[in-house]
Amino acid sequence: MASFFRQKIIFLMLLSMMSINQAFSQNPQSYFYDHEFEVSLPVNTGWSMDISAGYRGLLQERLEGRKVSGSRNEHLEFNHFTNYRERKSLVLSLGLRYRFKELFDSSEVDEFRIMEQVKIDPVNSYLPLSHRFRLEQRFREHLTHRLRYELASSFAMSEAFSLGISTEALYAVSAHQKPEAEQRFSLGVENSTFKDLELGFSFEYRMENYAVDLAHEFFIMTGVSLSL
Repeated sequence: MASFFRQKIIFLMLLSMMSINQAFSQNPQSYFYDHEFEVSLPVNTGWSMDISAGYRGLLQERLEGRKVSGSRNEHLEFNHFTNYRERKSLVLSLGLRYRFKELFDSSEVDEFRIMEQVKIDPVNSYLPLSHRFRLEQRFREHLTHRLRYELASSFAMSEAFSLGISTEALYAVSAHQKPEAEQRFSLGVENSTFKDLELGFSFEYRMENYAVDLAHEFFIMTGVSLSL
């Protein structure tokens, strides 16, 4: 029964990612690559810290089937999360993020975020679903408040490999802009062959501002996570 349930979730996620709006040529499409390195540090009983650095680059942008821009650097970012495991399945976190954008483009503005997060891990193997609720205050030209909810699941494929699937809904409001809604879908593989080290590779699709002015964004992501 558990195996059937897992196969059904994977099938539905793959179907969702493949059944994306067919009229891509009518909307902007952007292709990115994203790399991240993270270190997790235990601090005290129940407490831990996650420190990471990430880089994002643009491969190309297309509109109406034509390439409108080529590759460029997007940003370099640094993140810090302080986590408290209140119980086995509940983790409370407070995070900070700084993105260096002016470093690559003087017309851009650097970005600072404060993030409050609650993550509920699976409590049984039959229904391996995790929930993540996050509030963000994003400081750029103007302050933007963002509400995010992610539903994710991970399935072991072997002793060393696991398959992860997720979808995330995002809603952003600002005093200077109209509200924006976004939906994200992700499919990835993790490898834990080496002790305390995880290697990740994933694909992500984002429906940016789909309620007003839909844009398609595609990401190739790699990650390295080290637990000390």
